[in-house]
Amino acid sequence: MNVVKTASRLIRAESPSGGEAPAARVLMEEAEALGFRPRLDDAGNVEFALGEGPFEVLLTGHMDVVPAGEADAWPHPPYGGEVVEGELWGRGAVDMKGALAAMLGAMADLAADPPPGRVRFLAVVQEEVGGLGSRFAAERLRADAAILGEPSNNRLMRGHRGRIEVWADYEGRLAHAARPELGHNPLPDLGRFLAALEAFETAEHPELGPASCTPTYVESRPRATNVVPGLAQVCVDYRFVPGEDPEAILERMRLIAGDASVYVPESERASGEVTMRYPMVFPPHLVPADHPLLQAALAELKQPEAGIWWFTTDAPYLAASGAVVLGLGPGDPELAHTTRERVPVSELERARTLYVRLVRRLLEVLHGKA
Repeated sequence: MNVVKTASRLIRAESPSGGEAPAARVLMEEAEALGFRPRLDDAGNVEFALGEGPFEVLLTGHMDVVPAGEADAWPHPPYGGEVVEGELWGRGAVDMKGALAAMLGAMADLAADPPPGRVRFLAVVQEEVGGLGSRFAAERLRADAAILGEPSNNRLMRGHRGRIEVWADYEGRLAHAARPELGHNPLPDLGRFLAALEAFETAEHPELGPASCTPTYVESRPRATNVVPGLAQVCVDYRFVPGEDPEAILERMRLIAGDASVYVPESERASGEVTMRYPMVFPPHLVPADHPLLQAALAELKQPEAGIWWFTTDAPYLAASGAVVLGLGPGDPELAHTTRERVPVSELERARTLYVRLVRRLLEVLHGKA
């Protein structure tokens, strides 16, 4: 199997969140050509397994990608999947169709020389918008360990901070901007809230680092330049660490928000036969530094310590199933979601090899052969 060609096919199969079917078809076709029997679950996730035994390792990643933006802003077409000077370009090259292709290649290699246990491939939907695919799969899967292919420059990772999306709504009263005294302008109140957030106290975690509180979006309605608005809203992206209570963070924001309605919105998402509704709270994830599976994986890769992602992933939902979730993926995470997204071909090939080694080592440890 040619990992680069498969990754290129996946990039050309545009798959925004909620529209992953083109990428799923590519993965199904590639898996069938390798002799596997893939299936779509009720949520539209692609899944297949090889081997038997009491222990299972999961290779997993997501099929959906964020929008590419204006094609003219890209040095190479965002959905072209072109290889230029040893790098594969396009939306999803890093986040994370390159990893899916490398995992598929690893499954082919493992099938040629089966390890002592079961290995499952899982490509999920809607990671970028709340993790519906992984949340659904975690309800029924019982893997002992999982390798999540989010980009890490092929370094082993063990966790990340969580995220809370907090909104504050300020009500105003419409009026002509030439007679502002006839209404009530909510924007000064919103401005005072933004100023107060500058001094908002955040926690510090010894391993995940500091929490952060970042206003990211402001809107007033109606969108008119000569009207005192009737509503002003601000969104705050709060990255929290273990030990912080999301509800307590929300209450502290309410104390400085004046008369605003401060809340965490809920999102309803659907895919295939599955509909889920969940608040916009995304948990942190952290595998203990001394965990035997993590230590075995680090020794296998000759990596002194595991890294920390600075973004959120599906790891917490997968971990809820009981799996120990480690991370490793090809590509520079700083290129994800940008118009410069690309991954070196050499990293794709190396990721394939590393996935094979990690699966074998983890199964050995699980079987007590450490």
